[in-house]
Amino acid sequence: MWAVWSVGRWLRHWALGLAIVVAAAYIPWTVRQVWPVRHGPSPPGDIVSFIPVSGRWVALAFADGPSIPATPGIVRDLGAYGAHASFFVVGLNVQRHPKWIRQAAAGGNTIETHTEGHINLATHSYSQDVADLERAERSIQQLVGRRTHWLLPPYGMWNAAALKAARTAGLTVVVPSAGEGVRQDEQRPSQIVHQVLSHVRPGAIIVLHDGSPGTPVLEALPTILHLLRVEGYRIGSIPEVWRHRTIKLDESPSTGDNKGGR
Repeated sequence: MWAVWSVGRWLRHWALGLAIVVAAAYIPWTVRQVWPVRHGPSPPGDIVSFIPVSGRWVALAFADGPSIPATPGIVRDLGAYGAHASFFVVGLNVQRHPKWIRQAAAGGNTIETHTEGHINLATHSYSQDVADLERAERSIQQLVGRRTHWLLPPYGMWNAAALKAARTAGLTVVVPSAGEGVRQDEQRPSQIVHQVLSHVRPGAIIVLHDGSPGTPVLEALPTILHLLRVEGYRIGSIPEVWRHRTIKLDESPSTGDNKGGR
């Protein structure tokens, strides 16, 4: 009897061990189904307005383009100063000016989404937001051959449905740092320079205008780039600066509404 009991006990332990091994083998597969691997910032749907960084990095972004003559001049000035930026483009504008998007990407800048039709995401339904973001993604991918990872909401407006749509599209929402969302189309170049420089700090996200009229930015940008360099800043695109962050941002996505902004 003792021998039979021992064999039975051994079989029970062996079966339990086998079950554990099999379950462990399926854990990675299960994780991938529940939390798909993303190659952009994680998790999608977060709202980023500042990037804690190591060193004196600032992220530069341009919204609403591409446009003429702003985009070609911006790309030229960035190249002259060895700087990079993120271009948050409108899908419809991309179709009108494909040459300048390719030129911006070739210069080491990143192309991200500002929606297909510059819509106010907060005033549309979840399904409408997803459809617009998908159209913008197709417009951009056809030109630059890579997907987007960041979304700058037009007018600085979002709500819970918009954030859900961003998650569905695999996008992280980015907004300007405090004081760095410059309405430069309504200001003189000197005012743009003053606003950017008076609020800048390491990890800041500076958002300037790339749409028409873009002349004030073209006049202000060389001065901004020069003075940032004088103050010891390195100027990069948002993904470039993100790679230099010192801590993982673990803030959970906001589910509230944003009622104002650019």
